[in-house]
Amino acid sequence: MGFVTVWQSLLFLEVFTICVANSPPSLSGKVVPRVIAKLGKNTRLLCPAQSDHELTQWKKDGQSINPGLDRFKISREGHLRIQDTEMSDAGLYTCIATNGFGSININYTVIVLDEENQLFQEAGKQFKQLPNEDLNKEGSVPYFEELEKMRESVNLVKPTGSTIRLSCQASGNPAPEVYWLKNSVPYAQKRPHSTLRLHEIREDDSGDYTCIASNRLGEVNFTYHIQVIDEIRHKPRLIAPHPLNQTVDVGATVSFHCFIESVVKPQVQWLKRVDKPEDIPSPNITLVEYRDEKFMVLKNAGILLPRPDGTYLSKLVIQTVQPRDSGMFVCFATNRKGFTTRHAFLETRQGSHHGATKVGDGSSSFNTKSSDSEDSSDSELNLPLWIGIPSCIFLVIVLLVVFIMQRNNSCQRSTTANKVPRPPVPAQERDAYYYSNYQQQHTINPLLATREKLPKTPTPSVDMTSSEFSSVSRTHPNPYFYHPNHVICGQ
Repeated sequence: MGFVTVWQSLLFLEVFTICVANSPPSLSGKVVPRVIAKLGKNTRLLCPAQSDHELTQWKKDGQSINPGLDRFKISREGHLRIQDTEMSDAGLYTCIATNGFGSININYTVIVLDEENQLFQEAGKQFKQLPNEDLNKEGSVPYFEELEKMRESVNLVKPTGSTIRLSCQASGNPAPEVYWLKNSVPYAQKRPHSTLRLHEIREDDSGDYTCIASNRLGEVNFTYHIQVIDEIRHKPRLIAPHPLNQTVDVGATVSFHCFIESVVKPQVQWLKRVDKPEDIPSPNITLVEYRDEKFMVLKNAGILLPRPDGTYLSKLVIQTVQPRDSGMFVCFATNRKGFTTRHAFLETRQGSHHGATKVGDGSSSFNTKSSDSEDSSDSELNLPLWIGIPSCIFLVIVLLVVFIMQRNNSCQRSTTANKVPRPPVPAQERDAYYYSNYQQQHTINPLLATREKLPKTPTPSVDMTSSEFSSVSRTHPNPYFYHPNHVICGQ
């Protein structure tokens, strides 16, 4: 048993050796891609590749390094050693480990630092070393850390005597320097800083304030528009007729719009009237009471957006509407001078064939009026139907009458045109002809026999084999036979 176990172990080791030997080189350690080499010192670059019978080669900026040079040495393990490092030694170094099954490349960026003169060289260029620059990290152009928040305050309207704080936090490597301009002219500061504070502002402080963040790799800028007014004389004004009453199906999405005029940016909240205690979805809901009515404050509801004409838009969106969402919604806008409200009602319905769930029979306690523009627009849309449908019916009747009259006239013309004059009847056949007419006048169906007495006028004998009779018969066919030119009208 022992011999079998040893034999199995040797077999496994042999298979493992063959598998390892039959693979390309692999990385055997951690690589720090940026190397800070000091001027005049020795620099060592490792080549942590693992493989048997490998061949190691080094390149600088794509060119092979001659291992016979005095300052460049390649060890048996494949590592590169640079003696008495010079500024020109900065660049991109690549270790290439190769065997019969493949190769692996390991890259290093070498930065040469002159500590005495506070200079460093990277990628063929020399730079002044800054105290706020990390050479172990790759350089980057400046960027603003809170750009979206800055955009929210791009337009500011403030009363005199207040304080304004303008933020311009920027990052980069090297860390960028920040300075400010007012109306494109450098703004005097005690020292450059990413935050600009204006205390006890006056009307002449109005203008455009631009912050510029720059480093040796580039710069970015952002502009705030500041308007300083003497004082706030009016409370916000809500522009009629919004918000509008809405009627939607259950499960749909509905939105209310509220347009606000205010010399300063107003604070806007949306409220919902509590008609029944069970309408409150959670005990954590904030309730306000006004004129003996309760209202829920809708958290995180409404988006306030500035508009080009100087007004503001607040939009409330309710998704997947449920019957419990029916009720009165209030747009509540306030500034330091006071507040103003307008309201609208939401009705829900189960579908186009079901009645709507109506709410809000009582009048609002807020001193506003809700819009009825939707009802008027519905009646205006139905007006063409009440006029158009009777007109269409009348037109159809007129066309039908005209068609029938034209058809009757056509039949009369066809009947007259199809009459063929009868030729004179020969003397020898007059009695037979008159007899035939007599039968036509006194018999409804010529095929039926009649019991009426025939006139006693003797009928002359006729030679049935006479060629003259035969010619008359062919010339004057029986009038009861169908003629292809006959037109039957009235059918």
